[in-house]
Amino acid sequence: MHTYIKRVANVLGEEVKDPLPTSLLPALPPQKLRHQATTDIREGMLDVLDFSYCELLPLIASRNSSLGIVAQPSQRLIYEIKFYRKLTKCLSLLEKDPALDSELKARIKNVYAIKTQNLPKVIWNALYTGQEIEVSLALNLPPFPLQESNHSETLRAFHRLHSIINILNRDHSAGQFSIKNVEESYAAIYHNPLGTPLLKSLLLLETTFNEVAATINSRLLRRPFCFPGMQNPQADILKNIFTEYYARQIQPYMSKTHRIGEQWFNLHEMAMKKLPTPENIEPYVAQVFLKDSDNSIWKRYTAARDKHTQAWLTILKQCKLMPTRSN
Repeated sequence: MHTYIKRVANVLGEEVKDPLPTSLLPALPPQKLRHQATTDIREGMLDVLDFSYCELLPLIASRNSSLGIVAQPSQRLIYEIKFYRKLTKCLSLLEKDPALDSELKARIKNVYAIKTQNLPKVIWNALYTGQEIEVSLALNLPPFPLQESNHSETLRAFHRLHSIINILNRDHSAGQFSIKNVEESYAAIYHNPLGTPLLKSLLLLETTFNEVAATINSRLLRRPFCFPGMQNPQADILKNIFTEYYARQIQPYMSKTHRIGEQWFNLHEMAMKKLPTPENIEPYVAQVFLKDSDNSIWKRYTAARDKHTQAWLTILKQCKLMPTRSN
């Protein structure tokens, strides 16, 4: 990318620059700022036994065990989904059971209300407070390599985990999300980090495109690069730079990065619309997870891409060197 910038500047007679990214990738806020507290349910032993009606005792026992108390967000998520599903099923049964004590019915309904209120925060914590998201967004990771790299399994894992959000549609909560492959999805995200490589690649593309566009526009402001009816050997060199560096190397890299980036930002935008976001990390969320916020990495990249495209269109049209289907 730096070579591309320098070659364009040299042929246009502009100052050669070796730019750094316009802005650095921000650090993921500490876990204590990302974590959302949920309402705990505390029951006495005799009260807990009443929940045998809903077949919840084995789950409650596992949650209160020594391992359950220190469970990772992924395990807490599995527990909460199992509990919520059984409780949802139980709720429909108890309404049809005339022999069931009214006080127990009221308690079960109260627990269901608390669990329903907790669920968006539980899902947020599962997606955004575990080691997996921390590894994915570690600042020491490099951008995507120029050669082909495969992140399809990581993207599938993100898609599977983000489908958890569908469980918030209460009418369809029983079957929207399979917990069978939760741990495999977390492992894929952990072992093939995606966030930082993607975001750093977008920052590199933004910087490259802005610099090349500024170089072309600066030259055209000084004087035209091509004049009507006059041959310009430098224009052919410029066209070769466009073909060899941009069309054959950077454009395929941009295409891959863009395709992965669209999926990344779409998934996280969906999550931010349906889940509560901790107020004190909103600036980070706007930059790293949203498409259209003022400081969004994605929005800045697409703006730079469009500026770069328009600059090339202008100078290639001036030199009557626009690409065609044949070339």
